[in-house]
Amino acid sequence: MRPQTVASLLAIGLALTCVRVTAASSTSPQHVHPDLVSPYQEYELELSSFCPAPNRPAGVLLHVRINGGHPLRLVLDSGAESMVIGAKAAHALGISGGSEMELVGLGMRPAKVGMAASVDVGPVSFQNCPVALVDGKVIEGADGVIPLAMFSDFRMRLDLPAKTLGLAPYPDEQGPKLSSTRAGAETGFLVVGTLLNRKYSGYVVLDTGAYCNVVSREVAGGLSSSLMLRDLPIGGGTGAATGKLVSGAAHFEIAGQDLVANDIVALDLLNLSRHCGVEVVGVLGFPALRPYILTIDYRNRVVKIDPKLTSSPRERYRPNHESSRDELGLR
Repeated sequence: MRPQTVASLLAIGLALTCVRVTAASSTSPQHVHPDLVSPYQEYELELSSFCPAPNRPAGVLLHVRINGGHPLRLVLDSGAESMVIGAKAAHALGISGGSEMELVGLGMRPAKVGMAASVDVGPVSFQNCPVALVDGKVIEGADGVIPLAMFSDFRMRLDLPAKTLGLAPYPDEQGPKLSSTRAGAETGFLVVGTLLNRKYSGYVVLDTGAYCNVVSREVAGGLSSSLMLRDLPIGGGTGAATGKLVSGAAHFEIAGQDLVANDIVALDLLNLSRHCGVEVVGVLGFPALRPYILTIDYRNRVVKIDPKLTSSPRERYRPNHESSRDELGLR
């Protein structure tokens, strides 16, 4: 009997990779949330730059040990739902593939679901971690992808300028529940409301794993300061597509802040909108997010975006009720 085919997501170097899992059961292996086994306390993880091309940072990396093996360089991706590594590396780590799945991005790529007994990210340790296994390279310049949502048992402070990921326990909690599962609708994507160039209302995906910034083809032609230039082939871990290079900058107004995106590509985002259940007018990739600090609260579905400011460790996770207009409800 053929294993059940399910769909997951891969967002490495892509901008339209936020799709919902379409498994028939919410207890499918890739829906099982890893068990946190390290003490439930504050941590600060160091990140390193991901530069697939010289002198052009395209993301940040974590060094991850799976099943006690040598450290892997994994892209930290807020637009990914599954940890993804190559099947060859997985075999060397004692991980075998089970049910089939598809990684969905620019195209589709077959994968298999494996289970890692342990995953260590510095001092933070997990057990029973689902892993997507693919043939060949996952991505040039890295060993794979680790989703930001893997750390959702914590309130997070992703400081991209300083290249650190701070983790803090939720207040008045003894710790996360072990052996928990997540329904398919509870994805880890950062989707927030926006006003694009003061003209188009919709939603934007905050995707630290995307190499470029994206606007939808439907709105790109109407951006008053922009011109559609030459075709631009885009490749990634799940295939390739052709976008249109857009001149000028796009202004995403998010909770009163103006986030400016340059190096824009126009792509068809209809499938992304369909999967997210809202009209997605753009994707803010790593180039646009790089100057900011993201404070992410997956439990309450809130993200806060701040420019780089100095703050004491005590202030890092303290709620700021006076600036609630900057806290965005996640879709």
